[in-house]
Amino acid sequence: MEPLGRKVKVGFGASLCIICLAALAACIMGRVDTAVSAYAQPEVGAKKRFVLQGPDPRLPGGDPAWPTYAQILTRALEAKGFVPDAASPDLVIRVSYRVGDTQTWVTTTSTPIMGVTGTQTQTVVTSDPFNPSAPPIITTVSTPTMGVVGTSESSSTSSTSLRTIQVEAQDAASLAAGKPAVLWRTHARSRGTGDNLARIFPFMVAAMEDYFGASLADSVEVRKFFDDPEAIRLGKH
Repeated sequence: MEPLGRKVKVGFGASLCIICLAALAACIMGRVDTAVSAYAQPEVGAKKRFVLQGPDPRLPGGDPAWPTYAQILTRALEAKGFVPDAASPDLVIRVSYRVGDTQTWVTTTSTPIMGVTGTQTQTVVTSDPFNPSAPPIITTVSTPTMGVVGTSESSSTSSTSLRTIQVEAQDAASLAAGKPAVLWRTHARSRGTGDNLARIFPFMVAAMEDYFGASLADSVEVRKFFDDPEAIRLGKH
């Protein structure tokens, strides 16, 4: 297990513009920035056997990508000491995820157009060096002056989407008795360009991994670059 990426406290006072620019910068630099929050009850430690529940594609409303996501999550949970056991689980781990809250903005760039803006006239007086008594020769020279004659505008449209993953562990015995009790919950959110969750899912799960079954007083931001070994391991087919 590789050490977790750099963590910083998440602030909520940033403007939309700054958030969008940060998301674009992360994409350009080849990384996924994920805000992680986590809650856990004190007695979580002894319960390690689990079964995953998600949007099974065999059921109405299921997601065809769920088997792949389940494999990624299982690898991450196993790395933290959890054991898959569908026959006699201690935990029923329910997973939900979505892509939404798309924000779009238009950037307009103005480029100056250079051209002739007028003429500059200069009078040149020359004398015949071989005949001082000859009248001077007067020549008028016109030179075009250059400058900005207009602008050319081009526009580009950019957008970012919010990707979220929630992993919630419920006590299997309480759930079977009809009194579900949440033992721990880990939530992740990442804003970035595009809506391809499959590409960044392993990076977000790698950011969440150290907080399965743990509590955080505040959200933390975890940065995972595209060459992160743990994210690559989780996403390997």
